[in-house]
Amino acid sequence: MIFHRRYTHCTPRYIKDRLKVMYYERLSPSDPWLTSQAVFLLNSLLKPEDIGVEFGSGRSTSWFATRLRHLTSVESDQNWYTSTAKSLANQGLSTKVDYRMSANDDDYANQVNSFAEGSIDFCLVDGKVRDRCALGMVPKIKSGGLMVVDNINWYLPNDLTRSPDSKRSADGPESKTWAAFANKVSSWRKIWTSNGVTDTCIWFKP
Repeated sequence: MIFHRRYTHCTPRYIKDRLKVMYYERLSPSDPWLTSQAVFLLNSLLKPEDIGVEFGSGRSTSWFATRLRHLTSVESDQNWYTSTAKSLANQGLSTKVDYRMSANDDDYANQVNSFAEGSIDFCLVDGKVRDRCALGMVPKIKSGGLMVVDNINWYLPNDLTRSPDSKRSADGPESKTWAAFANKVSSWRKIWTSNGVTDTCIWFKP
């Protein structure tokens, strides 16, 4: 996971939002670290026959594995990989997950090349080199499939969100690759969710 740290955002409103997130996470210890609205939507949108991919593993890995036919998960941190692999084994979910360890940025991003075009029902991008992973997975998503990017407010502009470190229209996308991704999905329906601390966006491929 990548976290941006600064303290000018510590307003009373932010503190209230942060406490709400902490309360939700305490009540829902097995839910993915996404916004609660995104988790609620995904719980209703994902189907048992779906094939999914996630870049960045953790609590989400078991959560998705119980809801999908098969999940490929790509992780860059060896300690986190070991911990999550143990959790999957303890829950009897190892056979449903193709769990891949890749510490090298290029190898990590190039994992997208192992999927055929139009073969994936669901993809979560929540790890390293997110711009390359998100852009590379666009053609891999089936028509009607979902693309999800966590902490999207760090990478693409939104003038309405109040989450810290958010890009605004005047800033533009974080990189040329993010700009290319935004262009590719510009015609897709999307639901941009926010809890005032971080944002998660869900795109629906036409």
